[in-house]
Amino acid sequence: MTVEKALVVLGTFVAAAYVVVGIIGGLASSHWTEASTSDQVIWVVLLVGGGILVFLGLRMSRRSPWLGATLISVGAVAGALPIFWTILALVVAVALVVLSIMYARRAAGASPAPG
Repeated sequence: MTVEKALVVLGTFVAAAYVVVGIIGGLASSHWTEASTSDQVIWVVLLVGGGILVFLGLRMSRRSPWLGATLISVGAVAGALPIFWTILALVVAVALVVLSIMYARRAAGASPAPG
């Protein structure tokens, strides 16, 4: 499996999971009985926003590998923050950051030198 394929498969799964968990968790009233509204908003924004950033990073990575890697990395970490206690979210976020940087380095190295 190539780095690009692994990045796209894992990134798509993580981005979709962040968005779904953010929406379902944000709408589950029983989850927020003892939390403030601002906590709920931050939780939803980090998860849904992180998922959207990962999706955007995957879309941008072919045209601009370093911009794509930045968006993927920021989105993966932002989405993992509210669910850090799962440990799996942190491991997957680190894997996405590493894969996106590996892909960007390979893509930048494969492009012809200017001038």
